[in-house]
Amino acid sequence: MATADAAIGIPAGTAQYGVAGRDLPDVVRVLLNGAVFVLLWNHDWLKDLSDRSSLAAAEDGSLLTQVLFLAAGLGMAAAIHRIGFRHLRPLATWPLMLCGAWLGLTALLSVEPSLSLRRLALLGIATMLSAGVLLVARSPRQLALTMAWSALVILVASYLAVALVPDLAIHSAFDVNSDPSHPGLWRGIFPQKNEAGAAMVILVIVGFYVAAAASRVLGWTIVLLALGFLVASGSKTAILLLPVILAVTGLCRILTGRGLRALLLLGPIAGFSLVSIGSILIPAVQDAVGTLLTDATFTGRSEIWQFALDNIMVRPWRGWGIGAFWMTERTMYGGSEELTWVNTANHSHNAYLDTALIGGFPFLALTVVAFVLAPVRDLQRVAGGRGLDAETLLFLRLWFLGLVSASFETVLYNGNNATCCMFMMAVFGLRLRTRYALAAG
Repeated sequence: MATADAAIGIPAGTAQYGVAGRDLPDVVRVLLNGAVFVLLWNHDWLKDLSDRSSLAAAEDGSLLTQVLFLAAGLGMAAAIHRIGFRHLRPLATWPLMLCGAWLGLTALLSVEPSLSLRRLALLGIATMLSAGVLLVARSPRQLALTMAWSALVILVASYLAVALVPDLAIHSAFDVNSDPSHPGLWRGIFPQKNEAGAAMVILVIVGFYVAAAASRVLGWTIVLLALGFLVASGSKTAILLLPVILAVTGLCRILTGRGLRALLLLGPIAGFSLVSIGSILIPAVQDAVGTLLTDATFTGRSEIWQFALDNIMVRPWRGWGIGAFWMTERTMYGGSEELTWVNTANHSHNAYLDTALIGGFPFLALTVVAFVLAPVRDLQRVAGGRGLDAETLLFLRLWFLGLVSASFETVLYNGNNATCCMFMMAVFGLRLRTRYALAAG
């Protein structure tokens, strides 16, 4: 990659910087990307879960979130302008453009247009940040080191929070909406232990990338710290999925056949979807899941999945609009006389159901094409029949994490979610490498 001038492999001889032809100093690149990674991984530090105001409808959003993302977005836009927005043109694929167009249309047709347009603006900024970090990083090594120091900021802050302010970093019985199994579980600087667990899985993946692309010592330090915190968080979904992600992507390094790789990747995604959504749609699957799994958290999710599916059928073709269903007054207070945990949930714990809630079944179909099938095609173009380099493996693992997590958490079209942002970065990275990395090699 010595002949290229970006993490995704833009040939150095073709790079043109801004109207005046000036480069971005490395210190600016590293500081901007480092701040963006910390922001995307967690921007809501040390949240007080005993505050009962969190039970209210959240239609206004967070002013702090809006300010932070706006500032980061302006900085990233300025950096990409100097480097050249044209380098992002490979992302203008028909599936991605149709997803964006349908998302914008359903926001205008939303039951709460002003709310949906605000959420769409936040997602748009997060999307630009997720793509921009790949362009701003001068090389894979610089990207790896920047991610490493950002990861250490998150990890050190989380461990210090547990040690110094445990009331704000460890779940307790005083948390509103407290689950009986949560007290004592670590969440660090994150709002909730599941968010902490998901972020730790991301950091484990980042640690392996750092070890391969920059520094073994730094990389393995991140891996071990993240694994320790993941176990302490007690996040069952994250703990279950991490070995699956590492095993499947590890096999993809060994088995280089195009068809076999596609089967390895798409099989588990379809399987997890069958276990989750299939448990409420197919009686045989429901019986099998009930026999094999006695976990109350899974059966509780089936209740919310059914609630989500019922409301998808109310608006099956255009959806409710992005951010216009969960945690709104209509959902929390308008559906029934009795307030239940389902009405007060902030998502359905299934990204595919939430995608259909946002834009109906057409949007779900577009999402599958743009974010499930197209990245597999891009992977085959980048590394079909060959081994995987460190950066392609990073993108593959983050993409696979997003899709297997999607059956149990809402990780698509959510700019506030770390997994969503890293998933988008992975999709964009695979796409950009089909154009630049091969040309630069």
